Amino acid sequence: MHQKSLLFVALFVVINIMLSRGFSLGRSVRGFVAGHSSLTMSATRTYKVAVAGAAGGIGQPLALLLKLDPNVKELSLFDVVRTPGVAADISHCCSPAQVKGFVGMDQANDALEGCDVVVIPAGEYTNPSKTKFQ
Repeated sequence: MHQKSLLFVALFVVINIMLSRGFSLGRSVRGFVAGHSSLTMSATRTYKVAVAGAAGGIGQPLALLLKLDPNVKELSLFDVVRTPGVAADISHCCSPAQVKGFVGMDQANDALEGCDVVVIPAGEYTNPSKTKFQ
């Protein structure tokens, strides 16, 4: 099994655990794109959630799903590179959840402070001398 496949499996396990504890993913992406604003948006926003590894291929779509979740009041995105751009993109989604981006290890404490849930889809930084399968 490829590394990305394993990461997606881990991501789905985390989301299923969150769902089993009352954490809803809110509006479906289909409903969001079609402009249906009445789908499951009545929940109280109470969670502060951090995504460590938010600039990666798994962290970005995960951050998008969490931004649309009606239980998330604040989304803290952290990675070692490119996080401000990801945070800017995710913040444009139609949801009242606040998004903040943190980049670099010196901002890790600020990113995780006060979080109720921390999701870590981060992996080893890809080195130019390695392939993604090494």
